[in-house]
Amino acid sequence: MASVKDRARVGRDRIENVETSSSPHTFGSGAIAMPESCIPDVPTISNIVVVSALAGDPSLSKASGVDRAESEGPATTHRVQTLTFDLQRVSAPTANMFRRVFVTEVPTAAFDRIMIEENDGVVLDEILSHRLGMCPVAAPVDKLEYITDSQSVSFSRLDASRCIVFELDVCGKPNIPITPVYSGELKWVPLPGQESWGNEVFIVHQDIMLAKLGPNQRIKLRAVAIKGLGLSHTKWSPVSACFYEMKTDIQFSSPVVGEAAQELRKACPMRVFDVEDSGQAVVSRPRDCTLCRECLRVDRYPAFAESIKIEKLKTNFHFTIETTGQLSAEVVFRNGLQQFAERMRDLAKTLTSSEVKVTGVA
Repeated sequence: MASVKDRARVGRDRIENVETSSSPHTFGSGAIAMPESCIPDVPTISNIVVVSALAGDPSLSKASGVDRAESEGPATTHRVQTLTFDLQRVSAPTANMFRRVFVTEVPTAAFDRIMIEENDGVVLDEILSHRLGMCPVAAPVDKLEYITDSQSVSFSRLDASRCIVFELDVCGKPNIPITPVYSGELKWVPLPGQESWGNEVFIVHQDIMLAKLGPNQRIKLRAVAIKGLGLSHTKWSPVSACFYEMKTDIQFSSPVVGEAAQELRKACPMRVFDVEDSGQAVVSRPRDCTLCRECLRVDRYPAFAESIKIEKLKTNFHFTIETTGQLSAEVVFRNGLQQFAERMRDLAKTLTSSEVKVTGVA
C-alpha cells in the first residue's frame, strides 16, 4: 500500500504533493540531505498481459507469463504485439530506466549495408536504402554476434555468424504502367551454416512499399542485416512505443448512493464509475480516468463532488510496450529485464571497486 508521501492528491483546481522521488545520486555530495522519498527500490511486477496486434482474430489475444515459449504459427505479424504490466514500489527515475532499457538495450537485427546493382526506378538509391533499413527483420539474434572493428563485414566477406543476406530482383511488367515493389519480395539467401534457421528469418511486414517501377524498369540489390542496439539507431529498437503512467487511485470518503450515484455515472465522460444493484456507486475502471476532474466540480455536483478522492500513485506504474515484430513481446520483456539486471550488477561492481580504491588511499 502506497504511503501518503507517495500519493499525489488531485483537487479541482490543483494537484498537491506532486514531487516525485529524485535519483539518490543527486544527494550524494552531502550538501543536501537525502529526502525520505529516496528509499531503496524493491520492484514488483504483476498483471502481465500480451495482446496480438492482428485485428479480427480474438484467439490471438492472451494473458501470458514471461516464461511462456513463443506461440507457433505463420511467420510475419504474429510477433507484432502489445504487452502491458504493472510495476510497483519504484521511483520515477527507476521506472524510466526500465523504459530506456526496453527501447535501446534489447538487441535485434536490421538492414545496415545495401549494395544496389541496378535501379532504374524513380526512387533514388539513398532513399531506397533508407526505406530498406526501416523494414523490420526477424532473426535469431542470440545466434548472431556483433560486428566489431576487428571483425567487419563486407559484401566480399560475409560472415554467417554476424550477418543475414537478403536479395531483391524485380522488373516492371511491360504491359502495366506502374508496378509496385513491396518488402515481401525480399528473399533470404542463407549463408553456409544458416540453413537450419528456417522460419526464424523473415521480413515482418510483407506489405511495405519500397518503390514503383515503370514498364521494363528493374531493381536488383543485396541487403545485409546485422545485430545492433536501438541505442545507436532506432531501426534496431524492438519496440515502436514504450511508455508508462502513474496508476490512478479513486476512493469515496463517504458512500454515494441513489440519484447521486446515477448522476455520477453519467457525469464521468470516461465511464469510470458504475452503479451496483444496491444503488451504490463504485469505481470500475480507474485506469480510464484522464483527470478531467469533472466529478470534482462542487458547483455542478454538490451531492458527491466532495466525497470523491482521486490520487496518483507515484511509486506504481502501468507500462505499455508495443513491439515492431522483430522479437515477440515476451522476448523483449525477458531480455529487457536481463539487460537491466546486468547493468545493475556492473554498477555494483564499479561502486565496490571504487570504494576499495578510496579506502586504500585513505
